Amino acid sequence: MAALALPVFQPATALTRDDFETKWERRASSSAALTKPKEFAFVVPSSGISYKVIVATEQVPSWVAPTISGFIRIHMLPDNWDSYSASRIDRDLIKQALLVIEQIMDFNSPPPSVVPLGSGGLQLEWHRKQQDLEISFTTEDPSGFFYRDRRNGVEQEGFATDIAGLAQLMRNIA
Repeated sequence: MAALALPVFQPATALTRDDFETKWERRASSSAALTKPKEFAFVVPSSGISYKVIVATEQVPSWVAPTISGFIRIHMLPDNWDSYSASRIDRDLIKQALLVIEQIMDFNSPPPSVVPLGSGGLQLEWHRKQQDLEISFTTEDPSGFFYRDRRNGVEQEGFATDIAGLAQLMRNIA
């Protein structure tokens, strides 16, 4: 999978374009892969601020830029962003979500919609091919998923720790 940059957050401070560090690396599949992967840097503009994101991989999957933009967008939301006392999005939940999608996404996977939750959590959503996959990350409950195939009425629920199951669902949706 791709190596994504995770933001290094400081409490009560705004992110700057230099507040990212590379956290994920492509797994070695052979002795030839022991050389360091190429690093690509790109800038994601958000609310007048540009964020530098470094991806260490041989090629950047098309889902990376829109997904990182979605995470930046929801992280910038202030308290009460929905005018109903919504909490700021918890940065640790963003990191959890990044770790899960890194493991379940293939190179050609479609990007998720990154949706903020009023509790300070977030949800990743895919609605494709008459199928719905939603993975929720909250501070109150263990992270979980809901899948529905509208073609045949099949529904499935589980925990986000079921990486193999989620990866299979992603392959179905892609």
